[in-house]
Amino acid sequence: MPDRQVRLLNDVRFVSIATGHGRAELRYAGITVHRIDGGTVVGETWVPFGSAPTYADDEALLTAWHAALDWSRSPTDSPSV
Repeated sequence: MPDRQVRLLNDVRFVSIATGHGRAELRYAGITVHRIDGGTVVGETWVPFGSAPTYADDEALLTAWHAALDWSRSPTDSPSV
C-alpha cells in the first residue's frame, strides 16, 4: 500500500445557526477530499454541492482532486488543509 493516498468521501456537513426562536440546523451535501499519509489523514478539502450539482460544482471537485493527486505523487510537499 502506498504511503500517500487520496480518498473521496461522499459526505454531509451540518451547520447550526441562530434563529428568532432558537437554533436551526442546515445540512450541506458535498465531497471531502482526504490526503492520507502513512494511514493518517493529514489534510482535507471540503467541496459542497447542491441538490442539482452544476458545472461549477464539477470543476471545483476536479480542481481539489487534481491538487490532492499532485500532492500524493510528491512526497516532499507539505499538505494544505
